[in-house]
Amino acid sequence: MRKHSFTAVLVGLLFVSAVVAAVQVLRLSFATRDLRRLQPKIVEINAHLNLAQALLQDTMEYSKRNPAIDPLLESLNFKTNSAAVASPQSAAK
Repeated sequence: MRKHSFTAVLVGLLFVSAVVAAVQVLRLSFATRDLRRLQPKIVEINAHLNLAQALLQDTMEYSKRNPAIDPLLESLNFKTNSAAVASPQSAAK
């Protein structure tokens, strides 16, 4: 009788492990499907980010030759006004 109960326990553990494995496979397949669905959006967002960074870099380079754009860059917090920052420090001395 003991031998049959041991076999039943092993079969039960095999069944439980098979169910857990099936659940994990389903979770992996859903995650893979979501990843494949999001991949084009991620590529598009990265392309827009690279374009914006290149545009900002070109604008900063342009501001070195033409300082008339500096007020716009300062209003957008892309460039700090070094003269305004130096004034409070020299006034404190």
